[in-house]
Amino acid sequence: MSKLKIVRQIPFAVLVQRIAKRAVRKKKINYSGFELRSVGDTINITALVRDSLPKTEVSKDRIRHYLQHEFDLLGSGWISRNFGATQRVHPSHQEMTDLLFSLVDQDYRPIHWQKDVKSNHEYDVTQPYYEQQTPKGVDIKDLWELGRLQHLPQLAVAAAQGENKEALKSEFRNVCLDFIAANPVGMGVQWSCAMDVGIRVCNLLLAYDLFRGEFDDQFQQIFADSVYQHGQFILEHLEHKEGAAGNHYLFNLIGLLFVGFYLQDGALKRFAREEFEQEVLKQFFKDGGNFEGSTAYHCLSAEAVLYAAALLMRDAGPDEVFAARVNGMASMIHAMLKPNGEIPQFGDNDSGRLFKLANEEDNLLNYRSLLNAFSGICPFIEGAAGVHQSVVKQLAMNSVLPEPASVSPVFTSRNLTLSGRPFTRESIVKFGSTINLADLEYQAFPEFGLYIYRSDVFYLAISAIANEKMHHSWGHVHNDKLSFDLQVNGADLVKDPGTFVYTSDLQARNEFRSVKAHHGIVVEGVEQNKMIDPFYLERESVCKLLSSSPNEIILQAMYYGVIHERRFSIREDELVVTDYCNHPFEVNINKFPNYSPNYGIRQ
Repeated sequence: MSKLKIVRQIPFAVLVQRIAKRAVRKKKINYSGFELRSVGDTINITALVRDSLPKTEVSKDRIRHYLQHEFDLLGSGWISRNFGATQRVHPSHQEMTDLLFSLVDQDYRPIHWQKDVKSNHEYDVTQPYYEQQTPKGVDIKDLWELGRLQHLPQLAVAAAQGENKEALKSEFRNVCLDFIAANPVGMGVQWSCAMDVGIRVCNLLLAYDLFRGEFDDQFQQIFADSVYQHGQFILEHLEHKEGAAGNHYLFNLIGLLFVGFYLQDGALKRFAREEFEQEVLKQFFKDGGNFEGSTAYHCLSAEAVLYAAALLMRDAGPDEVFAARVNGMASMIHAMLKPNGEIPQFGDNDSGRLFKLANEEDNLLNYRSLLNAFSGICPFIEGAAGVHQSVVKQLAMNSVLPEPASVSPVFTSRNLTLSGRPFTRESIVKFGSTINLADLEYQAFPEFGLYIYRSDVFYLAISAIANEKMHHSWGHVHNDKLSFDLQVNGADLVKDPGTFVYTSDLQARNEFRSVKAHHGIVVEGVEQNKMIDPFYLERESVCKLLSSSPNEIILQAMYYGVIHERRFSIREDELVVTDYCNHPFEVNINKFPNYSPNYGIRQ
C-alpha cells in the first residue's frame, strides 16, 4: 500500500520516465573488472585561491585528533579510525593499491574507510558500490561523512596559520594517497552515493589549493588523476531522478563545477552551469526558500549554490534570475539565525555541510560561518572578515552580486472571527525578563512557510511549511505545522527537537518527525501528514497566513478534517499562544522528552 501511495505522489512525467528507465535498464559498470587509477597522466590543477587567508583561530585539540585519525562524526565522539591490518582490495586493483601505499610515509597508519565504528559492520571494498549491503541498525551515513574528507581543508587552514606546516602537508598527502589506494574507483561504500563523491572532490581541491599545491610531482599527478576520476564517476552517476532531483543533484553539480574550474574543463563547466541554472529555479522559491521543506536543508543546498555562484562569477557570472535567488537564500539565512547564530530545526537536519573550515562548525546548529561565506558575494549581508568570506571572495575574483531592492515588512490585516471554533486553549510562555516591542522586526517567507519576529534579544520563528510546490516526496518535512522556536535573552524557551537519525532506527525516525514531537497541538489519532516510508509523507497539510501585525500573527493549518488556528501575541514579558480548533486537542508545547542538537545525538 505504501508503494502505491508513493507512486501517486510522483509527478506523472517523472513516473513515465522512471518506468521507461526500468524497462531499458542501463547495464551497471563492473568496476572490479578494470583499473581506473593512474600515476602517469599529466593533468594540471589551476590555483583559484591565491591570497593569504586572514588570521583564523584553529583548535589545536581538533588538529591533534585529526593527526591521530580520530574523528567525531554524527555523534560518535572522538573515535580512532586507524586500520590495524593491510588493506586488501579486489585482485584486479591490488597492484596499484600496493604501489600507492608504497608512496605513503612509513610512520603513517592507514584509515579504515569501510568500517562503521558504532556497529562494527564492515563494508566490502572488493565489491562494487552497488553490491554493498547495509544491515538493520547500521547507519551508512557515518562512513559517507568520513569519506567526505572535510577535515582536510581544516588542516590546510591550520597550516596557513604557520604552525606545523610541514607535518600538516605530509598528513594531507598521506591521507589522499591512503584514500586513493584503499578505495579503487567504484568499489566499496565510499562510492555508493554520488552526492558524497561531489562533496569529497570539492574538499580535496580546496585543501590542495590552500596548501598551495606544494607537493612532489608524482603525488600531484596521482592527485590530479583522482580528481579527474571523481568527475567522471559523478557524470556516470548523476542523481537527476528523471527531473525530480533534490539536494543530492546540487552536490553532484558543485563537484563537477569544482572539477571543471580547477582542471579547466570547458565542457564540464558548461554542463554544470546549465544544470545549476535550471535546478536553482526548481529547488528554490522566489522568496529564497528551498523546496525540501527544511531549514537545515535550505542551508545545505544554499551552500552548494553559493559556491557555484562564486565560481561562475569568474566567467560571465550567474544570470539575473539565478542571482536574485542567491540573494533570497542569503536573506532567509540571515533572518532565520537566532541571536546566538543557531537555526531552528524545522524539518530534517542531517548536520550536513559542504565545507567545515573553522572552529565555529563545532556547533553544527550555528550557521554564522555560512552567512559570512554569503557575505563574500552578497554585499548587503554584513559578515565577519574570516576564512569563509575570504575563500568565497577569491573564488569569485572579488566580484559581487547586484544588491536586491530593500523590502519593507508587509502586514496582513483581516476581520477574523476565531471564537466560533468549539475548542479553544490559551498557553503562556513567560520570558523571565522584558523586551522592547518597538525593536521587533518581522520577516515572512510565505512560499517556504516561515514567519519570524526578532530583535537583538528576542527570536520567534513559526513553521507553516506546507507548499504543494515542494519536492513531491515531502521526504525531509516534519509534522511541525504551527510549531515554533522561541529564544529570549539567549535562553531557548521552546525549541524544535531535531531529527536524531534516519534509517538506522525507524521508530526514532518517525517519533522525531511526528506531531507529538513538536510544539503544536495534538488531535488524538491524527498526524498532520501520514508517514508512508522513511522519506515520504502523504501531502495533506495546508497552511495559511490569516493576519499579521507588528507583535501578533495568526496562522491556520488544515489536515484530515482538522482546522486549527493559532494566534501568537508577543508581549513585553511573555508570549501568549491561543489555539482554536474544530476537534478536541491537547497543547503539546515542551512535551516531547527528547532533543537532538545534531544528527546522531539524542539528549
